[in-house]
Amino acid sequence: MVTQVECRGEKIGEVAPTAEIVLKELVRRICARDQVLEGLPGHVVIADDLPATLVALGEPAPPAGAIVPTVARTLYREAGPVLVLESEQVARAMGGEADDMARFVHLLHSEMWRIRLHLDALAEGEDALGAWQDSVFDSQLRPVVEAMRNEYGVTRRAVWSLPADADLMLKHLMDVVDALPPATQEDITVALSGDDLDGLFVRSLGRIAHLVQTAAHAQGYLAGLGKPLAAISPEMDAALADSFFGAYWGPLTERLGALFAAAEPGDVETRRQQLQEILVGLFASLGLQVRRAEDGGVWIEPGAHRAA
Repeated sequence: MVTQVECRGEKIGEVAPTAEIVLKELVRRICARDQVLEGLPGHVVIADDLPATLVALGEPAPPAGAIVPTVARTLYREAGPVLVLESEQVARAMGGEADDMARFVHLLHSEMWRIRLHLDALAEGEDALGAWQDSVFDSQLRPVVEAMRNEYGVTRRAVWSLPADADLMLKHLMDVVDALPPATQEDITVALSGDDLDGLFVRSLGRIAHLVQTAAHAQGYLAGLGKPLAAISPEMDAALADSFFGAYWGPLTERLGALFAAAEPGDVETRRQQLQEILVGLFASLGLQVRRAEDGGVWIEPGAHRAA
């Protein structure tokens, strides 16, 4: 349910009463289908200027050049979550076009699932993720695993509201797959010339994290639809199979599904570790060998390469 709606900005302010009515009705319909989402999102802010509103609500200002949210973001406060929506998305949904409404419903549905999964994780005490916090190496990789798990969980659960024209981010996935090897080689060249292996690890991890989160996003939808990639796009399936990422697609499908189904803490931790092994393998396929150093830090060596 929606407990409070704030409209910030001149444009959305002009239609604030209508926006509140529409939002509450959409949330009611979503919760009627997914009853576990009952009680969410709670406090909603609709803003003409999303980045500025996030700062006004207490988020630190992003550094210059940083990627900032442009559509939706949830802030977690002691009083509960605050879902901040960009007003243009809401205005389009109220404009009468069925496609715009469908896209907004899916956006709202997905954000409600993000909130639900985040709150569930807090309630279950999942800050105790094994002993990974005692290792710098694991503390760098495990958040990527958790981001994959969350993205997969959201898209798999929200698949029933997926618009008919959605591309599942498959085109973006292929763009990332194609761009990653040359970008990594350039990073390696720059790092070796400047003796900056720490920076190389950070940059490479960021690139790999973007890849696997995009893959998890697509795989959650595919799992929810009950269809393999080949059934959606044979051409893209063939292109992916021929790429460096092709060898990881099948194992990633299996391991994300296994983590999604895991219930016991020991099983969850085992599945997390299996996903982390895929991350290490991706480093190697891109010409970088990484492992946990004896002191728990990150050991990285350029030039190492192995197949998955």
